[in-house]
Amino acid sequence: MLVEFKVGNYRSFREEQTLSLVASNDTELPGNCVDQGKLRLLKTVGIYGPNASGKSNLINALSTMQEIIEKPAKPGKKLPVTPFKLDDKYSKKPSSFEAIFYHKKIRYQYGFTATSERIYDEWLYAYPEGRLKDIAQTWFKRKFNKKTGKTDWNFGSYLKGEKEKLKDRAINNVLLLSVGAQWNNKQLTIVYEWFVEKLRVMPSDVRWLPVTSRILTDAKEASTEFGKHLNEWIIDLLKTADLGICGIDAKQIKPEDIRFPEELSPEDKGIIVESLKKSPKFDIKTLHHDVTGKKDIYFQMKDESEGTQRYFELLGPCLETIAKSFTAVFDELERSLHPLLTRKIVELIQNSNFEKSVPQLIFATHDTTLLDPELFRRDQIWFTEKNEENATQLYSMADYKERRPRKKEAMQKGYLSGRYGAVPIIEAFELNG
Repeated sequence: MLVEFKVGNYRSFREEQTLSLVASNDTELPGNCVDQGKLRLLKTVGIYGPNASGKSNLINALSTMQEIIEKPAKPGKKLPVTPFKLDDKYSKKPSSFEAIFYHKKIRYQYGFTATSERIYDEWLYAYPEGRLKDIAQTWFKRKFNKKTGKTDWNFGSYLKGEKEKLKDRAINNVLLLSVGAQWNNKQLTIVYEWFVEKLRVMPSDVRWLPVTSRILTDAKEASTEFGKHLNEWIIDLLKTADLGICGIDAKQIKPEDIRFPEELSPEDKGIIVESLKKSPKFDIKTLHHDVTGKKDIYFQMKDESEGTQRYFELLGPCLETIAKSFTAVFDELERSLHPLLTRKIVELIQNSNFEKSVPQLIFATHDTTLLDPELFRRDQIWFTEKNEENATQLYSMADYKERRPRKKEAMQKGYLSGRYGAVPIIEAFELNG
């Protein structure tokens, strides 16, 4: 589970900002929290703010951190880092990323700073379970020395393995964490696993239809305990969402199912077959009853409404989040959805009681109907707002000092009236003929 994420000098973030999932001392809705080690963490967090205030940039920062870790840059290639461009003091400084998280009962603190050209700093600390004092174990630190043009390294005794070889392979634009996973360092691989296998970041421009489709069509997955649950859940949730859907017919399109035109060359056929192997395609049909209720009618998923397609594509990632203890991060969670369906998605993860699973949801949204004290605690609501210098500020409702929200107050009304900030200030404008 994610404990905390920090980002600085990245896109609209100038000074370092912190998103914390550590629960406050608030006693409201205790079921919205879960104990992890010595901490009490929030299961879900919603992020609100006007357009262009930095909500998507926060999610993109997590995605960028994940990408740099998972896909090490080739020699000479630039890193996908964009600094705060509205201040010359920051435009050439490195961006910073840090995540604190629990994985396999150990709390880790990992981060790095980087420009598009190189890694400047990188650090990893661990807090093993069972220690009397919450003191960090230093596994490694690196720091680029501008004067010498070289990287200084500091390895702690807690990190095992051939450190010198790993250090030599961590070139200017590659993280030691990535190198450690590539070369099978057991300790670093476990940390790497969380970013690659447990953190699922879903920007608004990425469609997740294949995830839900794969769950429904993967016979190997369906034979597992999780697979059976996921398959049944998807169909049941579609049936109960008042979409008119009575069932689903799903299959993966295989090369032998394709009828190629006779004039198509063997080379072109081969390209199509290889494409299907790399990016599987699916044939998804929804079942409806006709007006008599006696005849089954099938529709292609693409012929369903945008909202139905969106709900369908979200079910797979959300249910996998529950079954496999993911930390899922969504941008524009409510896009094309009725507010009640958006709430249903949130409640699925927040109220899940799947055995041995601790899912977590972070999402950016404009859906103010979710600002409900029966659904969320005050520390679960976060805001992005730009200051006078157009830099994003990030804060929670629980930390809002000027007009501290009262328990059980009407959150939605208070937010829309500007009580907590983070709403657009729209100037008067008239069209005159």
